[in-house]
Amino acid sequence: MADEERKKSTEQPIIIKKINKGGHGAHGGAWKVAYADFVTAMMAFFIVMWILAASSDVKESVSAYFDTPGIFKYVEGKTAVPIEMGLKPIPGKKLGEEKGDGNGEKPEEFLTLDKAQQDSLIKEITKQAIQDSIQTQKKLEETSEVLKELVKQVSIDNPDLKELINSIQFEFTDEGLKIEFVESKESLFFKSGSSELLPNAKKILLTFAKEIGKLSNSIEIEGHTDSKSYGNKNGYSNWELSADRANATRRALSSSGLWSGQVEGVKGFADQKHLIKENPFDERNRRVTLLVKQLKTKDIMDSKLGR
Repeated sequence: MADEERKKSTEQPIIIKKINKGGHGAHGGAWKVAYADFVTAMMAFFIVMWILAASSDVKESVSAYFDTPGIFKYVEGKTAVPIEMGLKPIPGKKLGEEKGDGNGEKPEEFLTLDKAQQDSLIKEITKQAIQDSIQTQKKLEETSEVLKELVKQVSIDNPDLKELINSIQFEFTDEGLKIEFVESKESLFFKSGSSELLPNAKKILLTFAKEIGKLSNSIEIEGHTDSKSYGNKNGYSNWELSADRANATRRALSSSGLWSGQVEGVKGFADQKHLIKENPFDERNRRVTLLVKQLKTKDIMDSKLGR
């Protein structure tokens, strides 16, 4: 018995230490970052694969959205008339080309809403359309002042162009900004009896096109003559001359900065709309009128609703 007690007193306790390595294991956050990167990479991969397999129209639409997202209708998901300043439509798309199904009906997504939702949506769109219309008007006024300053500077730098510059008239109307290139004397903008633009006139149009091309507004171009008889054996009259001069102006502007489809119309009025009404033969009746059309609230509303 004494031997057993002595043996127990001489034995040393055995202590086992367990050391945990690697921190908190599953309780750490490093794996979440790696997983997020993996998911992001997979999403990017599938988007790339989708784009590669998509049609050319889809690719153009996706590209256009990231270039200028403001030209897309948020109700329809289609391209719309560009409302925000400086935006332009997709190349090849004419202003107002996207009009729902072409029958004047509202988009299908709009029709699926109940009346209260439709009324609320129209109210919101109306509010935004009014704001957009005010913005476009301000931008048009600013552009008018920029053009006036540009031609003024051109006149200072080129004294020989002073008479031509003084023959350019600016006027705001209910339709928009009207710019008239008036033939105050023979062969100021065009060769006499011809639709060929003179070099100095082309320089001025180049300057105008660069600024007008920055706008979302569409334009119309009109040609006018005085009442002096003009004609030849081939039946070429003031009607043809006025239309040809308007079209020559369109070509010069379109090749110098206007976006595709910005010109909405080209018209020739011969001697039907005189500038100097009391004297039909006044040389100032021979002119080309450039109308930068104001985007009105109704136009913006119709565009947003696909009318």
